[in-house]
Amino acid sequence: MLAVSSLPAIHSEGGLSRYLKEIRRFPLLEAPEETEYARRLRHCGDSDAAYRLVTSHLRLAAKIALQHRRYGLPIADLVSEANVGLMLAVKRFDPEKGFRLATYATWWIKASVQEYILRSWSLVKLGTTAAQKKLFFNLRKLKSRLGVPEDGDLRADQLKQIAGSLNVREGDVIEMDGRLRGDISLNAPLGVDSQGDQWQDRLVDPSPDPESLLLEASEREREKTALSDALAALSPRERSIIKARYLDEPHKTLDDLASRFGVSRERIRQIEQRALQRIRATVCARLSPVS
Repeated sequence: MLAVSSLPAIHSEGGLSRYLKEIRRFPLLEAPEETEYARRLRHCGDSDAAYRLVTSHLRLAAKIALQHRRYGLPIADLVSEANVGLMLAVKRFDPEKGFRLATYATWWIKASVQEYILRSWSLVKLGTTAAQKKLFFNLRKLKSRLGVPEDGDLRADQLKQIAGSLNVREGDVIEMDGRLRGDISLNAPLGVDSQGDQWQDRLVDPSPDPESLLLEASEREREKTALSDALAALSPRERSIIKARYLDEPHKTLDDLASRFGVSRERIRQIEQRALQRIRATVCARLSPVS
C-alpha cells in the first residue's frame, strides 16, 4: 500500500487552496476502471492500482476533512487523517460487493477524522463509546436547532430533549457541553468570591490507596491460580475444547471441533458444557472464603 508521505500534502493553513487545486488534477474513475484496479490490488497487491484508487478519491477525503474544521484543529492534520482513512478503505475494499469505493470509503474517512478529533480535542480523554461519539459530533447541531448559542447554557427541557434524542444520560450531555466549550485551566479561580481557591483545590484523587492496590493484585493472582487449577483438572480433550472455544484467537466453532475430534457438533457442545460446569465448581471452591 501507499504511504501518506507519497501523496500531496498541506504544509500550512494557507496551503489549502493550492492542495485542493493539486488534487483536482487526479482523474476520477469510471465504475469499470475502479473495479479493475480494485481487483488488481486485492489479488496481486498492485501498488499502481492502489495509487489510482487513492488519488481518485482525494477530493472526497478533503471534503470530509473540511466538514470538520469547526473543531478548531489544523486543517493539514485533518486532511492527513482523512487520507489515512481513505487508504484503509482502499486496502479493505471488495469490488465484488456491488457498491462503489466512494460509498465504502466515506465511512472509513469519517471514522479516521473523528477518532483524531476525539484524541486531540481535550486534555481530558473523551469517552469513545458509540453513544459518546454520537453526542460529541451532534451536540452543537442540536443546540443550534434549539436556538441555543454554542457557549450558552441548556435549560432543563432542552437538556432532556437532547439526551432523549441521542439516547444518553443528561449528565453526559452536561459534561460534553462543558468540554465543547474548551478546556479550563486547573489554576483558574473558582469565582470572584473564591478567596483565591482554584479548581485544582476541589479535585479528589481517584487513585486507590496502596493497600487497595495490593489487595486487588492478590485477588487477581488468586483468581488466575484458581482458573489454572480448574483447567488442569480437566481431561486433555475437555481442556483442548475449552482452549479452542474461549482462549485461542480466532475462537473455533462447534463445527470446527466436531470435525477435528471426529464426533458430532452436539457431542462437542455437551463436552464443553460439562467442562464449564467443572471449571465453575473448581474456581468457586478455590475462591470461597476459608471458615
